[in-house]
Amino acid sequence: MVSLERQLAAGQLVCPRTQQTLSFQGACLRTSDGAIEYPVVHGVPVLLAEPDRIRRELDRASGSMASEYAAPPRSVRALWSVPERWVGDRRTAPSRAAFARVFDALPADALCLSVGGGPLRAHSSFVNLNIGLFPNVDVVGDGYALPYSENSIDALHCEAVLEHMEYPQRAVDEMFRVTRPGARAWVATPFLQMFHAYPDHYQNFTLGGHVRLFERAGFTIEEAGACVGPTFMLRDLLQGYLRHIVPGGRFGRVLSRVAGLALLPFLFVDDLVGRRPASVVLASTTFLVARKPPGNLDPSGGIP
Repeated sequence: MVSLERQLAAGQLVCPRTQQTLSFQGACLRTSDGAIEYPVVHGVPVLLAEPDRIRRELDRASGSMASEYAAPPRSVRALWSVPERWVGDRRTAPSRAAFARVFDALPADALCLSVGGGPLRAHSSFVNLNIGLFPNVDVVGDGYALPYSENSIDALHCEAVLEHMEYPQRAVDEMFRVTRPGARAWVATPFLQMFHAYPDHYQNFTLGGHVRLFERAGFTIEEAGACVGPTFMLRDLLQGYLRHIVPGGRFGRVLSRVAGLALLPFLFVDDLVGRRPASVVLASTTFLVARKPPGNLDPSGGIP
């Protein structure tokens, strides 16, 4: 992972409002003209162009984002989650292979930005950017105004984020702006998932909608398909039905967990059906690999 100091020295990490370079001034980061100052909290720069808007969004959230990102699970809940972590979401072989192709062969000094990253670090090279000071977040920033200079990112990761953005096209346009020509992005976004507010949930995407979102920004799509498959989707929606609808309440939450554990072995079916092209019509999430065309230095040159 590229350090904060190296990002600043290379002029990659910049003011999200003016795109001016930043430097340390005591315990803060200040723009080159000295006009704007940003706090650094426990070594994490807070680079928000609209901090009041972000604060309002987090304040009106259900609380699930903060609790799941920041609080370790209680002992009983942790016990429930052990077999789930072991089985995983059985994401498809093509999505895993594409992830490895994008990130594993990059040089050690490559700047790989994970937009919406944390509390986990999906790859050791990722610089995690999120709107809050959650665990494993390296930069607090906004997807609508990324604190990075044009053509500065060597690879980009974004997973389970775009459904939470009211204006996803603005966010994808920003991704195009900051990636260097020829750089690739690996992106996964929900298709058939229930409502989950982190801090809000505005839309899901079909594979076609996912692809067009990035093509409109100017990216070329090199690969796309199912990421998490149909069997996971069925189990996930059944758990949500039991938890929230019938029977709902505390008993529904317990029944949902029991059903989830009972159905865990069936997730291995996705190892087979997830390879089929038709799996995208019932996938829980889809993925794509998007590439910024080599030599394209115009961030406004998207496809209408």
